[in-house]
Amino acid sequence: MQRKLLVVDDEEDFCKLMVLMLQQEPLDIHCAFTLKDAAQKLEEDHPAILLLDNNLPDGKGIDFLIHSKKEIPVDHVILISADPSEQLKQKALDAGVLFLEKPFGLNRIREMIKEIS
Repeated sequence: MQRKLLVVDDEEDFCKLMVLMLQQEPLDIHCAFTLKDAAQKLEEDHPAILLLDNNLPDGKGIDFLIHSKKEIPVDHVILISADPSEQLKQKALDAGVLFLEKPFGLNRIREMIKEIS
């Protein structure tokens, strides 16, 4: 059985790239482009892994995680951001999620997903 992965990023090309890059993995990959869409897909699809951008049109991914932690039915979260600040990295660590700084190599995200799958 394939595990579900939800990619949340407002850049549609990034989502398409993740789907193409990870299509050989045993994952059922879905995309959302806003936090509102992500909340709906989390409720409907119950993904095991959430790949979440921090800067979205309707809010910050880290704030969404912190305020919705008990309601997010995922096993693993990877927060991605172009913001390399220690404050954001610490917030991610405190929230119990992995952090990946953009830009990153495509092999790196594949490795991280394999490690947690």
